[in-house]
Amino acid sequence: MSDNKDIAVLAKKVYELSILPVEALDARKWEALLILNAVYSSATPEGIDRANADKVARWGAQIQQEGLLSQMHPKWHLRTDDGKPPAARHALESALSNPARDLRARLATLQFIAPADRPPLDELARALISDAFNGATGEARNQYLDLARSRGPNWFREPWPLVLPLNGGLPPVMLLIDNQGPTHDGGIYDDPDDDPMWDRLSWANAVRTWNVDFLRDNPLAQLYTATETVAGNIAEGANDAAKGIATLLKWAPYVLAGIGAIGATTVVLAAANRTSQPAPAA
Repeated sequence: MSDNKDIAVLAKKVYELSILPVEALDARKWEALLILNAVYSSATPEGIDRANADKVARWGAQIQQEGLLSQMHPKWHLRTDDGKPPAARHALESALSNPARDLRARLATLQFIAPADRPPLDELARALISDAFNGATGEARNQYLDLARSRGPNWFREPWPLVLPLNGGLPPVMLLIDNQGPTHDGGIYDDPDDDPMWDRLSWANAVRTWNVDFLRDNPLAQLYTATETVAGNIAEGANDAAKGIATLLKWAPYVLAGIGAIGATTVVLAAANRTSQPAPAA
């Protein structure tokens, strides 16, 4: 079960707004909308349904009386002048253990923490950065690290500058959040456990089951075929490299596959594929 402790921050903000007179809520409407957006983005569908049902049961008649535009006012989710907790509490409660909480919702929560309140909550910021980093693509991770290091030698000790807007723009962590996805590039971030099945099949199983697709289309076979068929068209330096790799592949495909030779031959394969295309007309 998830333990979204940072929801306590939103709960505090909702409480502070809920004890205000209705007139004061009108004056802080936009602030209330931002906070409620973070709350409902963090909630489960069931929690949202309960909150809306509570809102309608308590304030439905007044909402209809005030008209269509009034339905969008955040006060209906926050009012407590009938002696009951705010309707938004149901959404907050569901967010506490929501296993599918979005990274953007977690980031939105951190934006509401006042500077004086941040030091005790450093771990919340670090946890978001860690989860976003672990789920991002390799290229996004490299870009993020370049940006983070540019902030100085202590960048890894200070999480808040990485989750707050940078020079009026997006927080650096958005590089990771906006580029979530698996990495299958054979690089340092590649996790073989989430590779496609054909990538994880062993050569022995491919032979035992005579998996034609794997045997024909695996990256080593693609490289061998490319270098053999277009060797005469590759520039001299790339041609020599391609021929050398192709020769090794003929005699030691199992060894090369085991030590990750695919990553080392990417440039040669790309060159072979490019040179195999017809030359453009002059």
